[in-house]
Amino acid sequence: MFILLLALVFLPAASSDDYNALHFGTYSNDYLEFNFDMAPFRDSLSLCSWIKRVDTSASYPVWFNYYISGNEIYIGSDGRVNRVVGDVGLDNLESKFTTPVGRWFSYCLTWSLATRTSKLYLDGNLIATDQTPSGRALTMGGTLFFNRLSYNIDSGFIFGGQISQFNIYSDVLSSESIQKIAEGGLCFDLEEFSEIRVLRWEDILDRSRNGNVREITMCDWRRKLEDRLKKPLEDKLAEITGQYNETKTQVSRMERTLEVVTGKLNSTEEKLEAVTGQLNSTEEKLEVVTVQLKSAQDELEAVKGELQTEASQHNVTEERLDACSITLAETQSKLETARTFVNISRWDVLYTPPYLNKVLTEELFQQLTSSWDPLRKFVGTNLTDGVVEHFRQYHREPECDAFEQFSSSMLRHFLGVEMTSGIIKHFKETHEDSACNNNTES
Repeated sequence: MFILLLALVFLPAASSDDYNALHFGTYSNDYLEFNFDMAPFRDSLSLCSWIKRVDTSASYPVWFNYYISGNEIYIGSDGRVNRVVGDVGLDNLESKFTTPVGRWFSYCLTWSLATRTSKLYLDGNLIATDQTPSGRALTMGGTLFFNRLSYNIDSGFIFGGQISQFNIYSDVLSSESIQKIAEGGLCFDLEEFSEIRVLRWEDILDRSRNGNVREITMCDWRRKLEDRLKKPLEDKLAEITGQYNETKTQVSRMERTLEVVTGKLNSTEEKLEAVTGQLNSTEEKLEVVTVQLKSAQDELEAVKGELQTEASQHNVTEERLDACSITLAETQSKLETARTFVNISRWDVLYTPPYLNKVLTEELFQQLTSSWDPLRKFVGTNLTDGVVEHFRQYHREPECDAFEQFSSSMLRHFLGVEMTSGIIKHFKETHEDSACNNNTES
C-alpha cells in the first residue's frame, strides 16, 4: 500500500484532458497540415514537444516545418536540422541526439529577437546556443506541417514516429521551466504556463489529419490507477490524518512542556548568574582575607620573634632570680648567725609588720631615736601629736620634749620590744640619756 501511495504521489500531474500522442506513418501522404496566426511569436518563442523515433530510413526525418516561401522553422528528429528564422547555427548536432530509437525524449527550441539568441534543450539540458541575424523577426502567413517538409513529397524527409505535447509559447522559457517540463514527463500539467501557451497540443489533436495519422492514448492509465487506488488511499489518508492530528496534539503538549522547561532553564540561568556573581564576590573577599591572613602571619612571625626574645630575657631573669635566691639564702643564714649575738628577747617582732625584715642595728637605732620623723618611716605609722602627748602623760617623758627625742623606755613601749641592758647601755653611752635613767627598765 505504501509503495502504491508513493507511486501515485510521484506521478506527473494530469489535467482534465488526456495528453495523447499522434503516430505518423512512413509515407508522404501521412501528415498534418494547417494554418495558424503566428503573430504572438513574431519577436520570441519557445517550441517544446515530446518526440519518439520509430523509423530511421529517412535521410532528413522532418517532424515539424513552418513554411512560407522558405523554411522559417525546420526541425528534424536526428539533430541534423534545428532552424528558426532561417538560422542554421544549430544544425549538425547528431552527436547530441543519443536517445535510443523507440524511447521518448523532450525537445525545446527557444528564440528571442531582442537578444538575437536561439537555444536548444534536450531532456531539459541546454546542448547548444547560437546568434541569429540582427533584426530578423519571424515571418507571418505561413503553414504548419507535421511529418514532412512543406509540400515536398520526397520520402527522405518523412519522420514516421510519434509526437506528443507539442506546444509553442509566446515568450522565452527559463532553463528552470524547461527542466521542470522535462522532469514532469509526457503527462505533466502545463497549467502554470497557460498565459503564454498559445499554440496548444490539445488544439492540434482536434485538427484534421491526412493518411496514416492516428491518435494513441498516453495518460488514461493514470485515471484508471487513480480510480483503483482511490478508496485504499482515502482510508490510508484518513489514518495518516488521524496520526497527524494525534502527533500534532503530542507536539502541542511537548511545546507546552518545552515552554515550562525553558522557563525553568531561564530561571536556573538567572540563579546561576547570581551564584556566579556571589562566587566572584566571595573570591574577591577571599583575596582580601588572604592578604590579611598573610599580614597576620607576618605579624605572628614578628610576635614569635618578640616572644623568643622575651623568653630569652625571662631565662636571664630566672637565672638572676636563682642567683638572688642563693644570695637570700646566704643572707638568711648570716641573719640566723647574727641572732645569736644580739640579745633581744623578742627578735621575731622585727620580722612582723610593720617591722618586717628590718634589723635593729646601731645605725638604725641612731636614726630612730634622732627624731620622730625617722620613727614614723620605720614604724609605718603616722605619729601624730596625740601619740606624742600619750607618751608625755602615760610614760612620764616630759624631759624629752626639748630635744624631740624619746628615751629607751619610750622606744620599748612604742615598739613593743623588750629592751635588754645592752641596748640601754647603748642609749646611755651613745645618746647620753642619763636624764632618763630613772624611768628605764631592765
